[in-house]
Amino acid sequence: MRRRNIIAALVLLALTVVYGALTTQLPVRSLPDTPGPPFFPWINTVILLALSLGLLAQGLWAKTLESVASDPDRSDASERWRAIWALGAFVVYLVVLPGLGFLLATAPFFAVLMVLFGEKRWLWVAIGSIAVTVGLYVLFRHGFSVFLPRGILPDLLAVIVP
Repeated sequence: MRRRNIIAALVLLALTVVYGALTTQLPVRSLPDTPGPPFFPWINTVILLALSLGLLAQGLWAKTLESVASDPDRSDASERWRAIWALGAFVVYLVVLPGLGFLLATAPFFAVLMVLFGEKRWLWVAIGSIAVTVGLYVLFRHGFSVFLPRGILPDLLAVIVP
């Protein structure tokens, strides 16, 4: 596991350097008080760099994960199926996102992911998925001025609240 983490981290670091170099070639916008085209790619570069360095540190300095490997609840097959189910949930999320809208599609998606990855307390699943959805909506809509898919929510609210 250590060897795989180190190799993956080195490959990701190389990709991060290439991605960062390509980001420097994006044009700069001259509008005041607005993020330019390189803004989000630089955020991606910094996050990918931090995660890659974390993976490299884990591979270099972490103890061997014998305790995790000996845990009967975590087998490679179950982890693989969990990842496949999560990918399937993501594909379904992408399909229903334009029709349902961000708020109605994202909360159930996060709830499914929380349950898939071991959260058993239903109150935490409900609160967590709603809080993450609202937090992301506020961040992107009001913080970054990015319009998210509205879907059917405005029509539902118009019928419910006359």
